Amino acid sequence: MGEARDGVRTARRDVTRERVLDAAREVFAERGVFGGSVEDICERAGFTRGAFYSNFTDKADLLEALIAREHARLLAQLDASAALAGERSAAAVGGPAPDLAAVLAGIVERILVAVPGDRQLSMVQTELEIHAIRQPASSASFREADTRFRARIAEFIERGMALQGRELTVPSPFVADAAVAMVARSVRRALLAGDDADPDAMARAVLPGFLLGVSRPLAD
Repeated sequence: MGEARDGVRTARRDVTRERVLDAAREVFAERGVFGGSVEDICERAGFTRGAFYSNFTDKADLLEALIAREHARLLAQLDASAALAGERSAAAVGGPAPDLAAVLAGIVERILVAVPGDRQLSMVQTELEIHAIRQPASSASFREADTRFRARIAEFIERGMALQGRELTVPSPFVADAAVAMVARSVRRALLAGDDADPDAMARAVLPGFLLGVSRPLAD
């Protein structure tokens, strides 16, 4: 019975923790990391300060947990996208060689799936990055998580190009940084333009040509 009660207590604590993180995500997206207070987050989550402090030491502890969760979600999306691309490549073996433009467009689509054009995600990622720039001494967790994510994007691009008999002519981390920056700018352009704008439009138009320009056929 004690183990069952402990399990229920742990599950409830996990639910409370996730609700606080969800609330923090919303508040930071709307008001910024500095502008959003613990009180704002508690009010948004519908909890007391006691519930907050039973899960997090302080706002900095919450911020670190939010960074870890958001980047874990991005990496999971990227891994799922890469797995799908691998399945399609394996299924295509033995068939006619795909058109290069279609291949590049496919790589871009996988990147777009990994970096979704969600308004709240775009806002909170921007706020977390600005916070890391303003407070470098307390932002190691963000820098480490961001480095892991961009390294995974670089690996995905390199692998995708190699499967099509091409290699990058620019270091893959730079290519990944440029690709992520283009996707982020594409999303922000759409947010500025209004609700009906396609957040991926600019990225779809520019990224295939960019990938073509920073790659070449593999030498025989």
